[in-house]
Amino acid sequence: MSSPVEVGQEVLSAQGQIIGHCAKRYGLRAAFAIVALVFLGFAALSFHGVLWALFLTFCHLGPFYSALCVLGVDLLFVLIFVILASLSRRPGVAEEKARMERDRKVQELKQAFALSTVLGVLNGPVGRYAGGQAFKIVRSLFSRKKS
Repeated sequence: MSSPVEVGQEVLSAQGQIIGHCAKRYGLRAAFAIVALVFLGFAALSFHGVLWALFLTFCHLGPFYSALCVLGVDLLFVLIFVILASLSRRPGVAEEKARMERDRKVQELKQAFALSTVLGVLNGPVGRYAGGQAFKIVRSLFSRKKS
């Protein structure tokens, strides 16, 4: 059986894997959100004029309706990237495995501490006294009684 220190190190290693996977997942979500914001900014700065002119010229819309169409296209791209940013909410397989490994190691750590506590009591003064008393009782049961 592993010592409590080794089991504790394994628990910390499993927790480190969980934190790493969570950081990777949240980092990906943040990256998609940043892309959405950057695209929204570029769309607001550069494509508005071009799209407005296209709607005005080719679709034969008035200036107001052309501006509304440009706004609709911008909001469509924002919606697409917000959906992409929110898709990866659930933890992945690797993260779930790391969580199960951590939970198993925590159980093992609890058992190792319980065992070391029991062994400490048995090897300590209380255990030696109780063991000595038990040995005396057993010895008295098998010894010959003097008449």
